[in-house]
Amino acid sequence: MKNFLNNKKIGTLLLGLVLISTACIKKYPGPGGTSALRGKVTGKEFKPGELEIQQITFTHGAQLEHGDYFLLNKVTGNNNYYIYFKNPNWVSVADPNLDGRIGLEVVFNYSDSNTEIAQAVKDKIASLGVLQFNMALNQDILILTYKSKENIPDPDNGTTNFAIDIVNQGKADYQGTAINNLAEQRVYLCYGDDQFPSVDLRTNAQGEFEFKDLQVGTYKVYVVGQLPPNANEHQEVSAVATISEKKSITDIGTLQIWY
Repeated sequence: MKNFLNNKKIGTLLLGLVLISTACIKKYPGPGGTSALRGKVTGKEFKPGELEIQQITFTHGAQLEHGDYFLLNKVTGNNNYYIYFKNPNWVSVADPNLDGRIGLEVVFNYSDSNTEIAQAVKDKIASLGVLQFNMALNQDILILTYKSKENIPDPDNGTTNFAIDIVNQGKADYQGTAINNLAEQRVYLCYGDDQFPSVDLRTNAQGEFEFKDLQVGTYKVYVVGQLPPNANEHQEVSAVATISEKKSITDIGTLQIWY
């Protein structure tokens, strides 16, 4: 009986040692280990384009002459126009018949105010239907905001005294083709199945990074870049890597983003 109790105690002790040993061996992703994850961040340059905004300030009718005109480009499709002014008191032809452009006639009187001239021009342009720009009228100022991101040929006041201004020069989106190493890029590390990063660091001058002192387990590494063509939207670029051995370095490769 005594031997049985002693054997039972020994068995219990051995079981306890096995459990303790198993607990010590079992590791979870996170700090406190001897392994590392390394990689590199590269990127292609992206610069969002801008809409062109043109502004025309009109004079009153007394400053216009029968046959005066001004020029607008890319009004409908790729069509360029000239807007000319006809006074009904004149019998001569008002249309200057400019080559390569489409004429648009606006009837005026010398007594018309600045705002009346501006409104008449806006109404005439609106009658064309689908335009390449949106129009807004502020007193005697007609503001044209183009719908596409591109550099529009500037308007011209022709023979009028209208003030023509480029409020914002349009330009297209720029998406570079060169792949560059990204220095000082923030890189995030998630332990295991965690949805949020537990640690982050910055890349070196060559775009390289290394998370050290990690235990055996699975990790997610990610960086955040732009999401073309939206200037204010971002996307996550990630890689999942598994460290399977102690004192090892696992290379996750390259993470490429738009910046």
